[in-house]
Amino acid sequence: MATPLHKKRPRNQSRVAATPRYTREGATHIPYSFNCMIVGVYAASSVKEHDDLWEEITTLKFDFELPPVVLGDFNETLHAHEKSSGHLNLSGSTSFHKFISNCELVEFNLQGHRFTWFRGDSMNCIDRAFASLDFQLQFPSLSLCRYPRGMSDHCQLLLQSPEVDWGWKPFRFINCWLSHPSFLTDFEALWSDSCKEFPGEFSLNKKLRIMGKKLRQWNKSIFGDQNIKLVDIQNSITTLKNLSEVCPLFETEKKKAPGAEL
Repeated sequence: MATPLHKKRPRNQSRVAATPRYTREGATHIPYSFNCMIVGVYAASSVKEHDDLWEEITTLKFDFELPPVVLGDFNETLHAHEKSSGHLNLSGSTSFHKFISNCELVEFNLQGHRFTWFRGDSMNCIDRAFASLDFQLQFPSLSLCRYPRGMSDHCQLLLQSPEVDWGWKPFRFINCWLSHPSFLTDFEALWSDSCKEFPGEFSLNKKLRIMGKKLRQWNKSIFGDQNIKLVDIQNSITTLKNLSEVCPLFETEKKKAPGAEL
């Protein structure tokens, strides 16, 4: 484990601080009463500015003595395989390695993907997440996942635990229902059935609850399961975008995956 290079200095330990290159915020995980420091990074492109930023974050780490999470756009790579070109800026990479070692950070490995930034034929892994060993031991189930980037050069990254089923979801009215020619007639019939099942003016909540179930069933019978359709479309686009990391797409494939060619 690296020897700290910075001695603790007095500092106004406000909960939030920001500069053009990073944002720092103190945080508490309430169930475990676990205090930590979250640093969001937006690094410039020059190695000199990187060195200054690494120095600032290292100073923060030893000044506040809280387990840090450092994540964001570092605009730097650690290894040649993290760039589609295979070209590594040795000076920048060495400085980045030294910063990680000095701060005693452990990286969250990106799940299932190589790159996080895309422009033309260039693909790099410059968006990442690190944390202290204390933090990772406190939350061992966290993993770093990549989400579709849309029209941005950068993919969205999320540190998350396994998905939890939170149970019942609230009813939502879908605007496209109004465009269906039989909706109003069907709605009146469904509402009439709901009133028959729960007669009386004091059963409004029960009527609305059963009406919501009937409308969900009506939606699936008319429009199909839209959630499944949406997931299928997103999966198809994601598959093509992942393929673009390995080899160039054909023009027909690019039209199916907007943004994959950017």
